[in-house]
Amino acid sequence: MKTTIVQTFSLLLIILIISGCGEDPQEQAIREKLDQPIFSTLAEEREYVDSLNGVRYYKDEWMLESNDSPLKDEVREDFTGLNYFPVDMNYVFRTRLHTFEDPEIITIGTTTGDNREAIRYGYIDFTINNEETRLYAYKFTAHRGTELEKYIFIPFKDATSGSQTYSGGRYMDIQEEIPGVVLIDFNDAYNPYCVYNEIYSCPIPPRENHVDVAIEAGEKKFNL
Repeated sequence: MKTTIVQTFSLLLIILIISGCGEDPQEQAIREKLDQPIFSTLAEEREYVDSLNGVRYYKDEWMLESNDSPLKDEVREDFTGLNYFPVDMNYVFRTRLHTFEDPEIITIGTTTGDNREAIRYGYIDFTINNEETRLYAYKFTAHRGTELEKYIFIPFKDATSGSQTYSGGRYMDIQEEIPGVVLIDFNDAYNPYCVYNEIYSCPIPPRENHVDVAIEAGEKKFNL
């Protein structure tokens, strides 16, 4: 009986060792990253909120004072700041980035009628307000070989577009934390420059990134 127990235990141990050795290291790294909490304490959450509000404050200063600001001169006179949804931690999460093995090159239209060439890089799946949602991610071919190549572009229209937010949609720029994992923060969603000045050429979110869910986070409509 003792011999049978020892043999059974040894067999289970061998199976566990073989299973562990056979796990894809990248898949293991992705799983471990997804399991990590974004904020470990309430103090970290408060620090994040304070930091984001600080970024918004300095963006307002930049919009008002910088020579590179998209605001028209006549608009600056009455500018009191951009409009945002309150910071909401429910819109901050990690998720898997599913990349395409053989990504296609597509053209994304702009507000001025020209087209920009982009790599259809991958997609993310997530749930907001109990609704399963998918957004596609792109990289502009013009950014190849530059510092901007690391950024992933996610333009989108949602159920707030045209009412609470800009009718043409909003943008997010993200990076992979590790290959296959991204941190999504819709509190960072921002308006394109053409909202403030029609001379700018802004990419229009492709139809596949028009979603029915209301993403009530990030920048709202621009009003003086």
